[in-house]
Amino acid sequence: MLAATFGFIAVKVSQQWDEVRTSATTLRVHWGYIALASTIILGTYLMLIQSWRMLLTGWGGSLAYPTAVRIWFIANLGKYLPGKVWSIGALGVLASREGVSGVAAAGAAILGTALNIGAGFAVAVIAGAEGVDRVYPGLRAFALVGTLAFILGVALLPALLPSILDRYAAWRGVSVAEQHLSRKTVWIAALINAASWICYGLAFALFARGVLPQLTITPTVFIASYAASYLVGFFALFSPGGLGFRELALTAILVGLGAAGRGDAVMLGATSRVWLTVLEVLPGLIGLIFLPRAQRAALGQST
Repeated sequence: MLAATFGFIAVKVSQQWDEVRTSATTLRVHWGYIALASTIILGTYLMLIQSWRMLLTGWGGSLAYPTAVRIWFIANLGKYLPGKVWSIGALGVLASREGVSGVAAAGAAILGTALNIGAGFAVAVIAGAEGVDRVYPGLRAFALVGTLAFILGVALLPALLPSILDRYAAWRGVSVAEQHLSRKTVWIAALINAASWICYGLAFALFARGVLPQLTITPTVFIASYAASYLVGFFALFSPGGLGFRELALTAILVGLGAAGRGDAVMLGATSRVWLTVLEVLPGLIGLIFLPRAQRAALGQST
């Protein structure tokens, strides 16, 4: 993945060489800002892990927090495989190996992803991402629809999920969930996911301050542009980690809003891709190294 990332960056920079070369003269790495941004990103991951644990607990499952951290980081490596479904499958497989109900593990993984996507749409719209229409006409309206669907879904899920999951369990011939999610659990998980996007955006602002201090962009623009570009990358299903699509969207939004020149936007997209890839991949690889051999084999079979 790192090789693909560096390859993409080399191509992207070469395509915009004149503008990037001008921007590169102002590149100044301030490691303090980058360290703080990295700490916020890792802390945000821990928030999301707790949200997933809450959903598991709501379905009668139980995972110790250190175990949940290890499983989540390993499963997160799946986003770098085409299709974007491997992370969800890996969460279910690894959690079930720890004695969690298969229905609860799969349900928590799917619902957690849905809440995260919906919250991303909501944050992008609320933060004022008028620039998303510069990526593709009508994208802001699509994000608004996604926001409304997210709010409606959170309100209806506690009432709809029990019958859906019980029917699924009967169809698959597996045990039903020991209990069902409460409305409170769903809303708290939704709020955690919404807060995570705000934290991502603030970390992104700090990272930008650490590499391109000449940029004077308001935090709301960073929050909106990060959320919108990430979602564009997520829905590019056959692009590992949204590689290419996320950076193109970020450049289009920042340039469209007049927040950055094209050279600065390309430079920010390229450097932030390396930064985020390391923060996502390194913890997962460490967790994979210490994963018991039997679980590693089961994980390989699931993918």
